[in-house]
Amino acid sequence: MKPKHREILRGIEQAIISGDAAQALARIETLAHRFERDGLDADSKAQIEQILQHLRRLAEDSARGTQRAIDQIRDIVKNARSLQTYDQAGQRHNTPTSAVLAQRF
Repeated sequence: MKPKHREILRGIEQAIISGDAAQALARIETLAHRFERDGLDADSKAQIEQILQHLRRLAEDSARGTQRAIDQIRDIVKNARSLQTYDQAGQRHNTPTSAVLAQRF
């Protein structure tokens, strides 16, 4: 594998880890153009396939983590909307809040 290919692959990994989807996609495009231009030999192809599987697992794990965080925030907002408070006489007051639902990224 060529050093420039390794460098781009490392850059893709760092972008995925840091959560920068736009940067990861841009670097993937750069890598694809580089592969088209430079070509691949059989040894490099097997090595790159392993690295790409690793990157795919990272991206999938990141997506699952992001979805869990979104779900947790949604639950927090839902629970916050239905907080019950008591006045000085011990009477329960249900005061729904008008929080905006979290948006998908």
